[in-house]
Amino acid sequence: AGVFVAYLASASAFQATAPAFGVRRATVPMELEAKKSVSDLSDADLSGKKVLIRCDVNVPLDGKVITDDTRIRASIPTLEYLISKGASVAVCSHLGRPKDGPEDKFSLGPCAARMSELLGKEVKLAPDCIGEEVAAMVSSQGPGDIIMLENTRFYKE
Repeated sequence: AGVFVAYLASASAFQATAPAFGVRRATVPMELEAKKSVSDLSDADLSGKKVLIRCDVNVPLDGKVITDDTRIRASIPTLEYLISKGASVAVCSHLGRPKDGPEDKFSLGPCAARMSELLGKEVKLAPDCIGEEVAAMVSSQGPGDIIMLENTRFYKE
């Protein structure tokens, strides 16, 4: 089993980071390829692959109750596609603007629960978004499993 990684960069992002890689002067093509989507993977063999996907689940909450799940609903077709192809999926996202590390009110728990309801299958919530425990959880996933990593904004990096 491998890891599928997709990265889309803009010309400005390339120009900003080029010096860090020792590129003094770079020519960027005038025409950039159209952005890729998950449907562009139709020929890819995702069975047994680990897929990390960043979803926008930054939804409004009243306490721990989601008041508008539009953003979560928008991710469901993509997740269903990946599941149908036999991928094991790790979802990462952020929620709110935590100030000093992990804050319970910014946990992605309610988002994982709502995603689980919409998909009709369990979406596990990892206790963090980094670390050995999370890596072990992702490694132990089977085809069609989904895990949501905890809020990426719990870390400033």
